[in-house]
Parts: sequence; structure tokens; C-alpha cells
Amino acid sequence: MTPQPKNRPKLTYKSEDSAFTSSEKSQMLAMTENKDLNFTFIYWDIASVGSTSRDILEYGKANYKNESPTDEGWNDGKVQTAFSVLPILKISGPNGKELFISESEVIDTFLAERFGLLGNNPWEALTICSFYSNIHYLRERCFSEVMVSNPKDRKAARDEFLSTTLRKFLEDHEFHLQENGNNGHYVGNKLSLADIHLWNVVHFFKTVPWGSMVLDAFAEYEAVWNVKENVEQLPELETWRSSALFGKYEENSRAWYAKRGVPEDVKEV
Repeated sequence: MTPQPKNRPKLTYKSEDSAFTSSEKSQMLAMTENKDLNFTFIYWDIASVGSTSRDILEYGKANYKNESPTDEGWNDGKVQTAFSVLPILKISGPNGKELFISESEVIDTFLAERFGLLGNNPWEALTICSFYSNIHYLRERCFSEVMVSNPKDRKAARDEFLSTTLRKFLEDHEFHLQENGNNGHYVGNKLSLADIHLWNVVHFFKTVPWGSMVLDAFAEYEAVWNVKENVEQLPELETWRSSALFGKYEENSRAWYAKRGVPEDVKEV
């Protein structure tokens, strides 16, 4: 991608927009059933931070479609955003009005609440969001600690990630999951945002050149692996994950992350 154009159109968060006030937006969301809303998820044609939202939309049997901008449209400043990044979720109501949500974590959490993936009460919702945030942190640390590091330092950065960041994550999550009964769920005995997000972060590592090392480590922790296996068997997601579009996102992710692998690994191959 080229540098951000100065004239990229911005989505507005102005509360007192006379055309569609914040109160009206809130009322539309509160009073409209999911079946009467139409969702458009706008993200690049890769998996990455778009994968969890796509899974939730599919799991919830939402009326939705996926859109991916072209490089030309993006570079020409034709894609409207809030912060010059994707994803964006567009929600269309039966009254013909539209609203937009930005930032992947906000979108994931919003969709999880809409489709019953935030537990049975406010405390469970907070607990699920805590697990979700820490799972998200693992992928972000992979980006910041390894993928954007100087190529000559990347092998050392990867090894440090594997031995320290990943191991601490797995030990912490194994503790909490064992405490919940090692039943394939983070909270109670019910599917949640945290469960789905863990699967997607594991899947992310399947698209990373050195990801097999991460998967081997995950498999050593029984309770963590059970969550991944449990989500993998959801019938609601079977058709989606065997679709051509899902496969396209997966392959495009592999191609993207291949450019950010460890140079020594490439030489060895």
C-alpha cells in the first residue's frame, strides 16, 4: 500500500448529528432484532484481525456480507474509515439508516453481545472480555515483537517470543481453563467470544511461516487445546470454514506473512 492519502474520507462519530443522532442510533440497535439488521464487514481479503468477527456473523446466522477494498481504491483514498485503518462494520436498519463501528476489538465485542457470546450476566461478560483481551494481546505481541523486527534480529525475536511471551500466555490460560473444569470453554459451560477468539488466534499461527512451533507449544497444554478443538467442531461454522472465500483469506494471509518470516528459515528451505 502507498502512504495514506491526505483526503481520505472520515466516518463521523459526532453525537449530535441532526441526520441520525446518537439517541436514534442507540434506539435502532436496542429495538431492532438481529434478523432485521444487515451487516457489512469491510476488511482486507486476509484472515488476521477480521477472522473473529466473520466467525461470529456466521455463527449468529446474521444477514451479512464481506467486502474487501481494492488496492487502487484504498490508495486513491476512496475507502471511508474512522482512523485510516480497517476493519469497519456497517449496520443497516429497516429504516434505511446506517451506522458504522470501527476497530476490530470493539466490533468483535459488539457482535459477541448481539449474538449471545458474552455469558449470562455482567460479571461473566467482564470475565470473557478479559480473556478475549489477553488472547488478542498474544497476536499483537507476535506482530510487535517478531514480524516488524529487523530481519537480521528476527530469529532471536522469534525465539524469545516462543520461550517467554508464548509460554507465559499458555501457563496463564491453562490455569484458568483447568479452574473452569477443562470443559472446552473459558467461562461456565457455554461458547463465548473468548473461545472463538482463541481458535482464530491459533488459526493465525497456522498462516505464519514458523507457526508450527507455536502450534506444537499449544498442543502441550491440554485445557487450552480443548478449547481450540471444541470450537473447531462447531457445526455452525463448518460450511463457512470449508468455503472458497475462507480458503482465499487463509491463503492470502500465508502470502502476506511469508514476507515477514525469519530469513534463516527461508535459507534452510
